[in-house]
Formats: sequence, C-alpha cells, structure tokens
Amino acid sequence: MLQAGCGMLEKLLAADPGYRGPRVPCGQGHEAGFVSYRDKVIDTVLGPVTLTRAWYHCAACGHGLAPRDAGLGVAGQAMSPGLRAMNDQAAAAGPFAKAARLLENLAGVRLTAKRVERAAEASGTAAAAAVRDRARAITDRKLIPLPPSPLPDKLYAAIDGTGVPVTAKETAGRDGKGEDGRARTREVKLGVFFTQNEVDEHGYPVRDRDSSSYAATFEPAHVFAGLVEAEGIRRGAGHVRQLTILGDGAAWIWNIATARFPSVILSLMIKQCCDLGGCVEDGVVDAAAAGFRSCLTGV
Repeated sequence: MLQAGCGMLEKLLAADPGYRGPRVPCGQGHEAGFVSYRDKVIDTVLGPVTLTRAWYHCAACGHGLAPRDAGLGVAGQAMSPGLRAMNDQAAAAGPFAKAARLLENLAGVRLTAKRVERAAEASGTAAAAAVRDRARAITDRKLIPLPPSPLPDKLYAAIDGTGVPVTAKETAGRDGKGEDGRARTREVKLGVFFTQNEVDEHGYPVRDRDSSSYAATFEPAHVFAGLVEAEGIRRGAGHVRQLTILGDGAAWIWNIATARFPSVILSLMIKQCCDLGGCVEDGVVDAAAAGFRSCLTGV
C-alpha cells in the first residue's frame, strides 16, 4: 500500500518539473539561468520519492537553486515537511534510536538514529530562530498582537531555571557544581503564562485548562527576558487588571519581572527558596522574605 501511494505521489510531483522560464531571481539581487533538469530523492511518509526539477545557476553568486524545492518545502532538505514533523514528534518522545524504531514500527519509515537526531536538531534550531525573530518583532513594536478575547481579569507567569543533563560536548568550557568542577548539565530558563479562575475543594487555585503558553531557552537571561516580554505582550499583560509573576529568590528572575513589566505583582514561591533559609519551617518564611528583599536591592 505504501509503495502504491509512493508511486502515485511521484507521478503527481512530476506534473510540475519546476521550470520557471530561462531566468529566475537568485535571492541575492541577481538572476540565475536555467541549466538542466536534475533529480533529487526525498524521503516522505510514504517512502522515498524521486523529484525531477529544473535547476538554475547564478554566475554572480556561484550557487544553484531549484525553485520547485522551495515550493515543496524541501530546499536544502532531504525529508518532506510531513516526515520532518513526524520525526520531530518521535524524537521528542525519547532517545533517537527509540524514535527511529518507532517510525519504522508505526509508519514503515526507515531512518538511522543519527539521521533522526540531525533532522530533529535542525528543526529545533529553525523553530528557536523563528521564535526569537517573532519575539524581537513584538518587543520592538513592529508586530502588535491583538489582546486575547475574552480578556482575562488576571494573568499569571511562573519563571524558573533548571539543569538539563547534556552530552560532554555541550558543557565544554563550562564550570560545574560538582567536586571535580565539571559541568554535566546546562541551565534552561523556563517561563509559563497561564490563567486561573476557579478553586478546588480545598480552596486552592486551579489552572484553567489549555491556558498555558511557554517560553524557554538555553540562552542567557537577557535573551530569555525578550522571549518572556514578548509572550507576556501576546497574552495581554498590558491589558489585564493584574499581572502576577511567581518565582524563587533568584535575582535574575526579579530583574526580568520588574524591568519588562513595571506594574507587575511579584510573588515569592517560598517552597522554592531552600537556599534562602533551608526547609520551610516556622521562621523560615521571614528568612526567605528577607532574602527576597535583598534580591530586589538596586532593581
């Protein structure tokens, strides 16, 4: 069945070989001339497909291009967009070798673990760049998101950082907290925006279903701050009656909160403040609060 579908897809794609005339823009301000038709093998969810498309070459830039590739979303890629999306989902679920087996067992697609890894990392890099570009456009006021509708009365955000185990090459040159001084993790900074309008039977707030949106990065705090601000703007932080940011006593969290959201209400998560006063026992709340005030000094 997959072979039949693959053959039909190949014939469908062959209906447009991608010839766009004798010359096309190269993307760098020049024109590229038609050279010939060239084949390219693309892995799809149905199997490998051979795509024959017009190839152009720009003498000024010294590089070639196939307009058909861009139209199909496979420029510089050997996987179809559908297979890349499937691969990303499988790779996010566990180790890459397991993801490769999952793709073969469920979809009949055979990829090596290394190829699963490379494709997933490429997709992640592209997605992160797109998020940064969008965040920069929002914070620079070049892109103005409409306030959410209906607009919530209150908006909450929780910010924290945690260590993520990574391979040795990812920690090269970084100091660690262990006795040997070697780093075995990298800190990922996380932020989640959400709303809560109900309480449970014990009177504790319950997060609204599907209200959470996230910002995350391995980049330094000043980069993360832009992502958080952009997500806050997108979620209507400038329009709600009250914005509350939750965090532990880390100074970088409160620097972001007060610098990016001047009217924010800061809420200290006492249970996260063991470094400020040990376990949460009687009297420790005062110690944590004192540490919290010291974090805000100079903000």
